[in-house]
Amino acid sequence: MKLVVTTPFGRYQIGDEITDADAVASILASDQAAYVTQVAADPPPKKK
Repeated sequence: MKLVVTTPFGRYQIGDEITDADAVASILASDQAAYVTQVAADPPPKKK
C-alpha cells in the first residue's frame, strides 16, 4: 500500500506518493492521515 498526498503538509506536496512502510505507518497513526489517500501499490511488472 502507498499513500498519495491530497493536502500539502510537512515536506510533502499534493500528488506525492509515500511508499516507505515506516513513513506510511507513522502518517496513518497521526493527524496527518487526513491529508492522504490510501491506494494499492503498483502491480509488479508482467513477466514476458
